[in-house]
Amino acid sequence: MGTLIEYFKTRVARSVLEKAIKHAEKVQESVIELSKGIEILLKEKNLEKAHDIFHNVDVEEDEADTLRREILQDISKGELNPCVRIDLSHLIKRQDDVANCATGVARRISTVPLKFWSQSSEKTINLVLEIMEKTVECVEYLDKIVIDLLGDRKNIEEYNKQINLLEHKVDVLNIQLRKSLQETNYEVNSFTIFTVGNTFDIMEAISDAIEEVADYIMQLLRSATV
Repeated sequence: MGTLIEYFKTRVARSVLEKAIKHAEKVQESVIELSKGIEILLKEKNLEKAHDIFHNVDVEEDEADTLRREILQDISKGELNPCVRIDLSHLIKRQDDVANCATGVARRISTVPLKFWSQSSEKTINLVLEIMEKTVECVEYLDKIVIDLLGDRKNIEEYNKQINLLEHKVDVLNIQLRKSLQETNYEVNSFTIFTVGNTFDIMEAISDAIEEVADYIMQLLRSATV
């Protein structure tokens, strides 16, 4: 069978498997570092310390990019079913989108002045923190589902279900956040408001990107059983 699942059963896939798991770990770490930075920014109001952690998100994303390139290079060598090559490329690309979103949030939120956060309500701050808490839970399942895909594939459906549930919770929280933001009369310039709105859009997109990976893995699993 020329499927990605069958490819993972071959000995030649060992190097790719190890790198794919490491790639998933780097993606997970980028989201976790983002969450740490946001918590320090919003709870401690320590912009300098938060900047240092946001820089770590960049580092993790860069390392994930390096692994992605290595994986793509590995699968381009030798004879490999084109369908398998495409499936694996799509999987890695979808994982990479998660890290890219985390980096996008880190870069933008670090430009938002503390003045904005000091004017934000406690409700708004708590909603942002809760969104990141659920997003971290979601990315932890991403790591699990990728490892399971490359292993026994016994819990993929359950992990996918949990990711979908968490992504929905993030969507609901994001709507509440938008309402909360509009209840406050901010005394900041228009570009700050635009930047914050754009940042929250990408923050929500992290869990969307995770769900994309999980749904794609389910698609691969189903195609392997046909």
